[in-house]
Amino acid sequence: MKALVFTGKKNIEFKEYGRPVPAAGEVLIRVKAAGICGTDLSILAGKHPRAKAPLIMGHEFAGNIVSINSNKNEGFMVGDRVTAEPLISCGECIACKSGFAYVCQNLKLYGIDRNGAFAQYVTVAIDRLYKVPDSIDYQTAALIEPLAVAVHAVRLSSLKTGDSVCVLGAGPIGLLTALVLKNSGADKILLCEREPYRIKLAGEYGFQVIDVDRGNTVEEIMELTSGRGADIVFEAAGGASTFVTATQICRVRGEVVMIAMPKDLVPCDIVSLTFKELIVKGVRVYAPYDFERAINIMSNSGLDFRKLLSTPFPLERGVDAFAKAKSGKEVMRVLIDTSAE
Repeated sequence: MKALVFTGKKNIEFKEYGRPVPAAGEVLIRVKAAGICGTDLSILAGKHPRAKAPLIMGHEFAGNIVSINSNKNEGFMVGDRVTAEPLISCGECIACKSGFAYVCQNLKLYGIDRNGAFAQYVTVAIDRLYKVPDSIDYQTAALIEPLAVAVHAVRLSSLKTGDSVCVLGAGPIGLLTALVLKNSGADKILLCEREPYRIKLAGEYGFQVIDVDRGNTVEEIMELTSGRGADIVFEAAGGASTFVTATQICRVRGEVVMIAMPKDLVPCDIVSLTFKELIVKGVRVYAPYDFERAINIMSNSGLDFRKLLSTPFPLERGVDAFAKAKSGKEVMRVLIDTSAE
């Protein structure tokens, strides 16, 4: 098969690669579309602690089942349109045995710890599959995985109907979180961002966006929330200073939900945390329910998720696709189209 292969730090190649064979309990999927996320860029930069070359990256994807190697088909058939939860849990640690396999102490992922979807074919455990309705095209379906991240973050928050919320960062996860909040009963939704294209796109979805490079962000948010602050702040930027901002703009006895993964240790405003009795909640990836909910939202909400997608790059132009994603210019989620034979 043809694949995009990470061959070493800052190096990725389009080449022929052995087609995978599904082991017991797995299916072979013909990939149709896959998205590039920040983790993939981190791997290419040689900064991911686990990913080792040679590796086929890619964990946000959709395609068709080609073959099934399982005595229990779990309701799936050859030809089904599917996406997959890319988590690989050990099943033995305390998290797994307690029913929280998504925070497995030994968690691994397709596209990081084993080959992923930047290729024509990928093998996945059958119990990680989800059917994609005909109403969702393959390219949009590649957004189901990051949408599940947003669903999980909102679901684990203390959101109540009518709450005022603020999302720091209007990148893919931040904007998806805002869309889930819009679909979940939040009243006032404020986004904070500095990149003009992201500000423009968030505005097209009807969100009020604060340009953090203009004026005083904290003062503006306090004014927009009648001086009380946001009920819940979702930190989706991962910058060195945004956690401090989050605690400053959150109301007394409010909640800060940490979605982003900062690359370095971040400063913390202990005074705000303590004096305001804030709850800080970390969230990681998603549980199976979040994938199901993400698919339902994408199918039934009426929201146009295609606005988040770039014009797809064919697999053979994968190097260009990564360059576009790395630039961050005029782009939200870069797609690789793997459908060509």
